[in-house]
Amino acid sequence: MVRNINRGVLKAVLIVLGIGWIFPLIWMVLISFKKPGEVYGSPFRLPKQWIFDNYPNALKSFDFTLYFTNSVIYSVGTILITLILGSMFAYCVARMNWKFKSVALSYVALGLIIPAQVTIIPLFMLLRSLHIKDTHLGLILPYSAFALSLCVMMLYAFFRTVPKEMEEAAIMDGCNVYGAFFRIILPIIMPAIATQIVLIFMNTWNEFFMAFILTGQEEFRPLPIGLLNFFVGRGTPEWGMIGAVMVVSSVPTILVYLGFSEKIENALTAGAVLK
Repeated sequence: MVRNINRGVLKAVLIVLGIGWIFPLIWMVLISFKKPGEVYGSPFRLPKQWIFDNYPNALKSFDFTLYFTNSVIYSVGTILITLILGSMFAYCVARMNWKFKSVALSYVALGLIIPAQVTIIPLFMLLRSLHIKDTHLGLILPYSAFALSLCVMMLYAFFRTVPKEMEEAAIMDGCNVYGAFFRIILPIIMPAIATQIVLIFMNTWNEFFMAFILTGQEEFRPLPIGLLNFFVGRGTPEWGMIGAVMVVSSVPTILVYLGFSEKIENALTAGAVLK
């Protein structure tokens, strides 16, 4: 009886929290279909008249395709570089014995406590001296550098849970270290890889500070900077169009999370299963 009551209370609390978390998204969708006057008069009600033209009108108001494409390039490039370098380094630290590996791991872990704001001036000067400022590579490299620390630490923890007998069996079957890594170890830690894909994508897709400072030309600026230009250009009365642009901008993040949500759940129990 007591267990059923506790379970009911827990479900009620989770439902309330879920509604609280999803409410801003629902509100944003409702605003995207309203006239400007309705947003102030009835901000939380359903639209009296559903204005579907807010979406095409908003996307035509600025170069949405350019900013969207840049964000995709930055996100995909950052994910590839971070996962390739991070997984290899984490594997070397977790499975191999070499001098100063603990020092190297500690050095990488320092990236978790260094904010981007501290390094923005020397980073700006470095990119300019390398002649890669106002290029796609000029943002992908800093994004990858700041994402590398969390990637290494998470994959390092997962590599330590994989039994060494799996690698020994692969070597006995004729695999070298590269074959064991790509064919045996990486498939096992796919839940951790999927978790990192979601985290890196969300951080890169929504990043504003470095993109605003390190990109001066509009042709290389990502979607958050484009949204800023759109908001400033349209002004606050156009809440319907602003809501429409924000909904469209949020769709990729939601799709990526939904696509990898099962892998993320598996990551929570992967260590226990491997043990």
